Amino acid sequence: MYLLQDQLSRGNASLHLSQCGIKDRGRYRCLVNSTLGQQESFIIMKVEGYKNTEIQCLSKDIFPAPRVQWSTLPPKANLRSTTHMAPNTEGLYSVQSKLRMFGNTPTYVCTVNSTYGSQSWKSSLQKRELIGEAGRELSIPCMAPQNFQNFFLTWTFTRTNDNSKVILSYVSQTRRTSNLWEGRVELEQDRVLMGDGSLLLHNPESQEHTGTYTCTFSGFQSRHMVQTQVAIRSTSRRSLTVAVVALVTTAILLYRKQRGKYKDRS
Repeated sequence: MYLLQDQLSRGNASLHLSQCGIKDRGRYRCLVNSTLGQQESFIIMKVEGYKNTEIQCLSKDIFPAPRVQWSTLPPKANLRSTTHMAPNTEGLYSVQSKLRMFGNTPTYVCTVNSTYGSQSWKSSLQKRELIGEAGRELSIPCMAPQNFQNFFLTWTFTRTNDNSKVILSYVSQTRRTSNLWEGRVELEQDRVLMGDGSLLLHNPESQEHTGTYTCTFSGFQSRHMVQTQVAIRSTSRRSLTVAVVALVTTAILLYRKQRGKYKDRS
């Protein structure tokens, strides 16, 4: 639970809650004392049950009809997926498989195997959350699966209600990096060839750089994605306390001055 403290001076006293649960529901009171007086508001927060979300696995131009297998890390039993297959005019199959996601399961793996076992396609998704501080360098982890070679790495950033945009890409064969956030983000060049695609975020700002960072390793018949929800906190709670005390003190001083004027008039 924290405030975006660099937004307080702009009148934004929004409270940020992480990993909300049923215990967080209820009535919240916001009280602000300033030179304009005292403002009070109440917010009723409702917490609904976790909504089912699905993860989707797609593959096409396969012959004969393949087999689809889902797995998770850590392992979960009784995974229930829905899979549809259909051939095109040339007899090549397209596959669409969906699996309901679990709130406490970080990694999902979809494996598509050819009927005779001669070929295999694998795609995985890992989800996580990360909290950083404004102005302090932050490392957003992203590790490729073992023995992942000749890969293409991309990093994208998505803010709430905005479209996803590529901020960095890397080609292992040429060791070439394309950085659209030059000076703001970078890879550790001595580690990326070993499958460590972690992103270093320099001098982050609370609003500008809070959002979802997605790392994707693409290779031969395989793909690995890591989605990290990043929240950048502003400053320490101590500075918030000082700011609130300063506002209250100012209001008291003004009140005393005004009361003194009334005494003079009387």
